[in-house]
Amino acid sequence: RNGRGRLRQFAEAPVDVLFVIFSHLEPLDLLRMSRTTKALRSLLMDKSSRTVWKSAFLAMGGLPPIIEGLSEPQYANLLFDSHCHV
Repeated sequence: RNGRGRLRQFAEAPVDVLFVIFSHLEPLDLLRMSRTTKALRSLLMDKSSRTVWKSAFLAMGGLPPIIEGLSEPQYANLLFDSHCHV
């Protein structure tokens, strides 16, 4: 089956398990994960995932503080994505 559907199964894992996995990713990786499926996008853009994003930024170190008015995903997009979505 070419591995189709495996990402959907991954997204259906318990949220706490996903958060443990996500806690090891960098902000750009989280941003890319949020663009893979609607379920992951919904989860990673939700305020409940804010701690995951903050941990990813802290682990990188040396980054300027988040700009007021931007969410963590928006800030990751601004810093790491090659396209501007203003």
